[in-house]
Amino acid sequence: MAHDRKNDKHLTILSPAKVNLFLKVLSKRPDGYHNIVSIVDLISLYDVISFEESKNDEIIIKDDKGILPDGDANTIYRAIIMLRDRCDIQRGVKVFVEKHIPVGGGLGGPSSNAAAALNGLVKFWDIKIEVHELFDIGKRIGADVPLFIYGKPCVMRGIGEEIAPIELPLFWYVIVYPDVMISTKAVYEGLKIVLTKKENDIRLLQHFYSVRDVAGLLENDLETVAIPMCPKIKEIKDRMIQAGAIGALMSGSGSSVFGVFESEDDAKRASLNLEGMGSIFIVHSVK
Repeated sequence: MAHDRKNDKHLTILSPAKVNLFLKVLSKRPDGYHNIVSIVDLISLYDVISFEESKNDEIIIKDDKGILPDGDANTIYRAIIMLRDRCDIQRGVKVFVEKHIPVGGGLGGPSSNAAAALNGLVKFWDIKIEVHELFDIGKRIGADVPLFIYGKPCVMRGIGEEIAPIELPLFWYVIVYPDVMISTKAVYEGLKIVLTKKENDIRLLQHFYSVRDVAGLLENDLETVAIPMCPKIKEIKDRMIQAGAIGALMSGSGSSVFGVFESEDDAKRASLNLEGMGSIFIVHSVK
């Protein structure tokens, strides 16, 4: 990921959020996961993660808001343990996370943090490891982790572990997080899958030549479950369109909603009409 700062004893790395411009759930697998196809754009909303050496092999993870879980429930911790095991390393690290990505908002914070830990520690510890090995570690942590290791706009397939590059124009987004956490597990469990031909589900995926191309393709199957759980999602979508967005959609399993805009000025003007709806972020694509 871009904008790393490193010296021999310290490394700081940015951990970006994501939005799903398109998310179609194709089927449920025997293992309980779901096969999907999704277009993902990385955005300029970052957690900032710093690494320092620690004594012995101790792993210490802290954040500025005191919201990250301990132990195996923490994706950063799992990433460190798995990377050490894979590379037979017995080193400790102190990790500090400056949190900006909302928790439970469908913006991929935990997966991005895990990927940042893997990418960051490969540099910090000067580890020789192939990218496909990092992908293998990442997908054992979470389905979205490989896309953040990849670090560019992509089409995700399978449960998210199949990554293919896609060219996207620069998008400006206004993101509203309604300050409501939604359980990804609960959303998927409540989903009724409508079987359609896969060819239709991934129509025109390579045809984002302009910002306006995205408007007709914005789609997220998970909205049908998430909106009854959090009706404010629909309110924000409607307000976003009224404010001038080319299109608006819930990201991932919610609860964040993003609007797509052609310019920073358009996004800033729209954000003024969204005050009071939740936490507001004006961001752009990360190239």
